[in-house]
Amino acid sequence: MNLRGHFAKPSPDAAVRTVRGSAASGPHHRPYVLAWKLADRRVVVVGAGMIGTAKIETLLESGARIVAIDPTPTQRVEDLAERGMVRLKRRSFRPSDLAATALVIAATGSPKTNRFIRRSARVFGAVVNAVDDPPNCDVTVPAVIRRGPATIAITSGGATPAGARYLRESLTETIDAALPEGFGGLLREADEARRELRSRGGYRYDYYAWKHHLFEPGHDALARGTYRFGELRDRFLTSFRAHEPSPMGRVTLVGAGPGGADLITVRGARALAAADVVVYDRLADPELLALAPVAAERIPMGKAKGTGARQSAINAALIERARTGDHVVRLKGGDPFVFGRGSEEVAALVDAGIHVEVVPGVSSALAAPALAGIPLTDRSCASSFTVVSGHRADGTDLRVPAAASPATTLVVLMAASTADAMARLLLDLGWEPAAMAAFVHAAGTTRQASAVRRLDEVAEHGCPFGSPAVMVVGPTVEHAHLASVATRATVTPVLVD
Repeated sequence: MNLRGHFAKPSPDAAVRTVRGSAASGPHHRPYVLAWKLADRRVVVVGAGMIGTAKIETLLESGARIVAIDPTPTQRVEDLAERGMVRLKRRSFRPSDLAATALVIAATGSPKTNRFIRRSARVFGAVVNAVDDPPNCDVTVPAVIRRGPATIAITSGGATPAGARYLRESLTETIDAALPEGFGGLLREADEARRELRSRGGYRYDYYAWKHHLFEPGHDALARGTYRFGELRDRFLTSFRAHEPSPMGRVTLVGAGPGGADLITVRGARALAAADVVVYDRLADPELLALAPVAAERIPMGKAKGTGARQSAINAALIERARTGDHVVRLKGGDPFVFGRGSEEVAALVDAGIHVEVVPGVSSALAAPALAGIPLTDRSCASSFTVVSGHRADGTDLRVPAAASPATTLVVLMAASTADAMARLLLDLGWEPAAMAAFVHAAGTTRQASAVRRLDEVAEHGCPFGSPAVMVVGPTVEHAHLASVATRATVTPVLVD
């Protein structure tokens, strides 16, 4: 946080002179950067659109009591409000909203509205950050890179917010390497371009235009030693005014693993760290979202049996965001290609001409039994295993492949609501009523629990847990006592009732 004379309360004209002077080539006063402890303090975010949502993301780990005010918030803010992480007021701003408030973030996009918010904040002694509106700021908020307990703050003093974000993204990819010499000059040119666009009424916060048409080519030219001050800025201004489209983005399907955030692959974590947008489902551990940049948009599009977003809507969202130049990460529980409908999403993206990459995940078909101490194969009793889904897309009866015999291990995914029907089917196919069936709930998380039942008991009473649950049937279930050897500190041992 940069304090910019809040207590001295300079005139708006003085604030404008200070900000514009900061981009000059001569010496200037630098802002004093502080780390503000906001735990248990009230923070109000006025405007819960995309930019306001990004600001809320940066506040989530601060422990602040976050209040978002917007009659039409993003779906992400709705999701955070449902989880109790944000208090949401679906209406317009009122001055009384700022009572007992420490910090106000004005993400309205309107300098007039921001001025009104700032005047109201002064009555209550609240500090104001107006997004991309330096004259109405008491403080500016730097772009940050977090690595464990360390936070690296990057600020341009409010001169070019898009430039600060680009710096953070570059440092995220090459954190141990220095940026090319002269990058500060590129930022100064960005400030001059921004002030010129504002003076002519053509300015807009289009980050991807700044990224693709100014910062990326400027960065490359600096690295090659061919950068010429002025020429690139002039080309950028021409393309910016013409609204030239940004290059096509890309989509990465990432398997989130069976449950716990620490079970994602290294490649999956790297993809999240480079995401502009994360479209996540309900089975992905919420802690994984913290691996994405704080400015990345997070869109919940979960599915459950008979509920949630339609697959066609998910496909359309991935295509739409990639076409704006975003790197979209589709975060799916388990492995994207194991009953995750990942192939449908890939087909839709390929048909739309969008580059797509798949990062495999640890499927719960393998992980859930392992975390409960149940081997899928054993030389003494089972030399193979079969994986089936407890749900069928066409709504027809469940089926078991002929290869799934009582001498093999059968793993049933999404078994919470269909375990009884599956057990009856297996009994009809000749499996013994006394055969043992194990259930693993919320594998890999602190909520993991396991239980073992006879197959005939499952046929009558069904699954003992709610979703998500994996069902394992076969002779290897008798080895469930191996769960007493800890595979994860939070695992609940398998219990035989």
